[in-house]
Amino acid sequence: MIDVTMQQPTGDSSAPVDRVLLRTLEAVGPTAPTVAAVRCPLSVDAPRPRFEELAERDLVERVSPEPVYRVTDDGEQLLAAGSGTAQSATGD
Repeated sequence: MIDVTMQQPTGDSSAPVDRVLLRTLEAVGPTAPTVAAVRCPLSVDAPRPRFEELAERDLVERVSPEPVYRVTDDGEQLLAAGSGTAQSATGD
């Protein structure tokens, strides 16, 4: 089950869906936006612009042209700062 009501650390401007996407990437590894959508569950088109914004903020990075993204060190730090109430889409 996905918990999109995760507590956000002070100064964190991430939308709850962004944090769910980050948690999903953290749990499953490098993933395409459409695969993340199925795991979250979101509409198939929803994650792509979110991943692009997360990449602009250096929370994820594109690792292939398909596109496939992975969580960066900054993204992992953001997740660690709010990990007390978080669950990934895979239940981890």
